[in-house]
Amino acid sequence: MDYSPGLRGVIAGETAISTVGKEGTSLRYRGYDATELTTKNTYEEVASLIIKNSLNSSDFKEAFTKFYNTAINDEALSKYIQDLKSLHPPKGMHPMALLRTIVSGGEEKESDTEIELISRISATVCFAIASYHNSDTDILSDKYLVASSLLPNKANDEMLEALDDMLILYAEHGFNASTFATRVTASTRADLTGAIVSGIATLKGELHGGANERAVELINSFETVDEAEKGVYKLLDEKKKIMGFGHGVYKVQDPRSPIVKSWVEKLVDTDFSKNRFEIAQKIDQIMDEEKGLFPNVDFYGGLLLAELGFEVDLFTPIFVAGRSVGWASHYFEQREQDILIRPAAKYIGPPER
Repeated sequence: MDYSPGLRGVIAGETAISTVGKEGTSLRYRGYDATELTTKNTYEEVASLIIKNSLNSSDFKEAFTKFYNTAINDEALSKYIQDLKSLHPPKGMHPMALLRTIVSGGEEKESDTEIELISRISATVCFAIASYHNSDTDILSDKYLVASSLLPNKANDEMLEALDDMLILYAEHGFNASTFATRVTASTRADLTGAIVSGIATLKGELHGGANERAVELINSFETVDEAEKGVYKLLDEKKKIMGFGHGVYKVQDPRSPIVKSWVEKLVDTDFSKNRFEIAQKIDQIMDEEKGLFPNVDFYGGLLLAELGFEVDLFTPIFVAGRSVGWASHYFEQREQDILIRPAAKYIGPPER
């Protein structure tokens, strides 16, 4: 049996949920081009497509609204979240650790449908993010339901649509690390909550979910375009990794990146934001010319979330808000297949003494 480090290129299962990176580019959810879905559909419709192969979002919206409003009115939950935030001073609990903890305490009822199980987790994640962000998000938009649960009530339609597109592009992405972890947990016949917690824990690792944070931190470390140019060349000379470029599956282009970049261009409206966008474009240009690497969704994705007002440590939790429906769909698909995932290991012997 051939050995492939990191299971690269190994077919580890079958799925009807998505295809990623065919011909070096493209992302499809159940046959639909994900980039086209951002122009014609909302996140709720895409979530419904991923969950039950239908763009009719009425069931998902009804269940999400019910569970989100329940969370808003749950004083004990709100206090628990605030208590968790205060742990581990001086910085407090990382929001990804908070999400992992909050989701792990969720209940599952035997009478719940798949939509209800998934919607409860989705609503819990969104409420926890809004609570961590200290935002008033009790006024939900009928059109951009999930996006409005994450942004403050004062957010305009353009901001809601931008976040809605971001959530669509985050919703699903094949057998990536967190999805595979979710499926491994599902294969043991564990419950959905446990599987989603596996996904969150995996996404917390910086090699999988933190690239958008690192990209914005790099951009923010420069004050001018000239400084950025010198700084990036210095990092390249030092063989340092520049986060947010290239992709393990896409070989030509990440199809999500141009959509995100166009939203950043539309939303920048201050001198600070414009300068930051120009710095990002200069880094993009250098990486293309020097390394032949294209920006993935995380590079401009971090900038978009920053323009929408989110703090850097909430970028990966926003990823969870979008991806939770993808994880859940893979969970139920794996349970239907009912095959325990149990790969072999290549024994290399004891270390030399």
